[in-house]
Amino acid sequence: MDRVLMVQGLIVLVTVGIILYILYLYLHLWHQKYLLSQQLQLQQDLMEKTFASIHNGPVQTLGFLIREVEIHQVNQQELLEYLRGVYQNILVDVENLNLSNSTKHR
Repeated sequence: MDRVLMVQGLIVLVTVGIILYILYLYLHLWHQKYLLSQQLQLQQDLMEKTFASIHNGPVQTLGFLIREVEIHQVNQQELLEYLRGVYQNILVDVENLNLSNSTKHR
């Protein structure tokens, strides 16, 4: 009789151990899924911020330049200055995005 109780106790302990291990694996996978979804959201936010930054700044300036060139005779030097300004704005925006992206990953 004592052997039967001992075997039953061992079966219960092994079963509880297996259940706890399965629960641990489930929680670990859930945590990984949560971290991946956060990373995906950060990437999505960065893409939207990049699009907005490029669209709201340099793209609008280029659109303005195209209209001005079509409507008026624009001096070549003036056009080059505008284009250099657009280029500088793009560089600044990219640098700011790189800095904000590197601080988010720390």
